[in-house]
Amino acid sequence: MTPEAKVADKREAILEATIKVLQQRGLSGLKVEEVAREAEVGKGTVYLYFRDKQDLLKALVEHHALSFYRDVERVVVQNRPFAERLREVLALRLEFASEWRGSWASVAREAHPGDPSGWLKGLRETYLRLLEVLVRSGQERGEVRRDLDPGLTAAVLDAINPQFELPRQAYLEHLMEVLVKGVGQ
Repeated sequence: MTPEAKVADKREAILEATIKVLQQRGLSGLKVEEVAREAEVGKGTVYLYFRDKQDLLKALVEHHALSFYRDVERVVVQNRPFAERLREVLALRLEFASEWRGSWASVAREAHPGDPSGWLKGLRETYLRLLEVLVRSGQERGEVRRDLDPGLTAAVLDAINPQFELPRQAYLEHLMEVLVKGVGQ
């Protein structure tokens, strides 16, 4: 294993440990010592990769958001029917939202005190762009109405908020039914 790969693996282990500690103890219970213990590294090792807890949280949000976007992109570029790709993208979104349920906003505020909206907007624009590519490809394949603006349609898809109190699979199936067939008679 190259030194670069070892660094990436250790950084990844620290980030994954951070999400586990957040899930177990919440943001108020997140301590660098706990992250180090979960990652099986020394506390000092965490500080070799991240300046402080704020830097660790910012890296965590970026890491998980970019990982989610890579997963979405892999689906979007596939040569499959639009509805199948949309269903898979929405399933990924539900999974991502479920993983971060209740903690995304607070972690983002802690990671970027003051006004995190600009920083988060930059991250979100990646997802919007991918949704737009998905819509355009559906239009090119004749599976999505050509009179729909791809950017606005992407924004509508982005605005769908997961409903956690509903069974995930049933919610996804009904959501697809509404999106693909509409609500009119």
